[in-house]
Amino acid sequence: MKNIIKILFLLLLVINFSCKNNSKTNVKHHKSHEESRQNTPFSDAVQVGKLFFLTGQIGKNHKTSKIVEGGIEAETKQTIKNIKAVLNYHNLTLNDVVKCTVILANIDDFNKMNTIYRTFFTDNLPARTTFAADLVGGANIEIEVIAAKK
Repeated sequence: MKNIIKILFLLLLVINFSCKNNSKTNVKHHKSHEESRQNTPFSDAVQVGKLFFLTGQIGKNHKTSKIVEGGIEAETKQTIKNIKAVLNYHNLTLNDVVKCTVILANIDDFNKMNTIYRTFFTDNLPARTTFAADLVGGANIEIEVIAAKK
């Protein structure tokens, strides 16, 4: 009887150790592909396994380093173009986005922003949160996204 208990105990130990997942999740911090953003104090994207957490983008034209003119509609377009550029650099598209956080300088711009937003996100709609806050650099909008590589 004691031998059977010892054997069962050893068998349970072997099963326990063989079932443990020893894989570690890799975390990669990616610098920007934009030369003008190489010295920023943050990563353009942080990759955790197949998830990509993108830094918030504003409606800045990275070639001129200025916010685009034309108000919330133009800034929303440029912001999403900037997001698309980062996604593209990592072989992702807007269809890979699973979560958006939209920050508006003025919550009254919600409908105008949403009209432009819907032209970019038509299928596979990501989960989204929208709120208003003071934004840096005179921006009217900032959007951050999380994307999942398939």
